Amino acid sequence: MDPTGQIAIVTGAASGLGRGVAQALVARGAQVVGIDLPPRDGPAPDPVAGMALTLAGDVADAAQMEAAFDRIGQELGRATILVNCAGILGPARVFRIDRETGAVSPRAMEKFRRVIDVNLTGTFNTIRLFAAALSQDGPAAPDGPDRGVIVNTASVAAYEALSAQAAYGSSKAGVAAMTLPLARELARFGIRIVALAPGTFETGMMGDVPDHTRTRLIADVPFPTRFGRADEFARLALTCVENQMLNGSVLRIDGGVRMREPQEIPA
Repeated sequence: MDPTGQIAIVTGAASGLGRGVAQALVARGAQVVGIDLPPRDGPAPDPVAGMALTLAGDVADAAQMEAAFDRIGQELGRATILVNCAGILGPARVFRIDRETGAVSPRAMEKFRRVIDVNLTGTFNTIRLFAAALSQDGPAAPDGPDRGVIVNTASVAAYEALSAQAAYGSSKAGVAAMTLPLARELARFGIRIVALAPGTFETGMMGDVPDHTRTRLIADVPFPTRFGRADEFARLALTCVENQMLNGSVLRIDGGVRMREPQEIPA
């Protein structure tokens, strides 16, 4: 699909990988709608220049996304590109150890649920609305042009999650695992779906990672030995949009890294 003139929705568009994808789609002439959470503290980041619409919303909230998609349809029309980049890290260990007393207590469930809700349920939430709208015209020609393209964000943590990443790894494994069954389900409507599995990229999430872990993560990347950049992720996302034979696959973009557990793990 040529992005030029297409209506494209990007979740998590305010920062990180989502912002990079939004910028790339705008540069290719798409009408881009950015969806992101409203800021908790301080002013909202400046929207990407040239975006058609910027909406605040929680991808995990069904009603909020239904309202967002309704507005997009009314103001711009039917979206044909969906790129899901909204996500959170949210470390959630199985239990906590009190540093003073040594007492062990099981982890509260809220953090685990929130990571699953945003990363996995939120991804499905937008897909169901996007695909339902495009499917209203009935089945598409088996060898015809794309009717729609979905690009989701998984992670190498789907396969090699580190300690304290049980929630994050589970959520991203779910994103990876839904790729093929959704591709099979949506194929008759001319909708393709691909997931990208980035490795160590420089995003806002990395601010939650301790410095010693950041150093180790970079050192483990064979080449190039650095963090990935949002524009590199965005270029691969555009390739997925444009190349019709990319469907039902999870593509790693990671510099060859295979995640290893850091030697020292803070409690």
